[in-house]
Amino acid sequence: MDNADTYFMDIALSLAAAQKGRTGDNPAVGCVIVRGGKIIGQGATAQGGRPHAEIMALRSCASPEMAAGATAYVTLEPCSHEGRSGPCAGALIKAGIRRCVVAMVDPNPRVNWQGMAQLQEAGIDTVIGSGRARAREIMANFLDQFS
Repeated sequence: MDNADTYFMDIALSLAAAQKGRTGDNPAVGCVIVRGGKIIGQGATAQGGRPHAEIMALRSCASPEMAAGATAYVTLEPCSHEGRSGPCAGALIKAGIRRCVVAMVDPNPRVNWQGMAQLQEAGIDTVIGSGRARAREIMANFLDQFS
């Protein structure tokens, strides 16, 4: 991790914090997509919990192709299971993200390390831990159910 990772993760954490208490049973997650040192997409888990932050960030890019080769900063491990929407790990892979910096692994047994494994199997460089303490604070209510 470097200073840029800390800077962009702080932005993702601020996006997540702004949604705290508004995402239903889902955690308040933030995502920032960066290419060439510039933010090209950003989002947070929407009201009621759907869509997830990664989908919101990808949708905010000027075009779907822009995310190819970019880095995604996500405050919680991208989901890896089919729910009401498709898995976020799969969406990041399909978009061509080359690197993913994650604040913390999702303790939910339906995700726990599976999203990270999917990213790694797709050849995406993954980094875990930037912003972990603040992410834990923002998602305390969600995390408590898995402790």
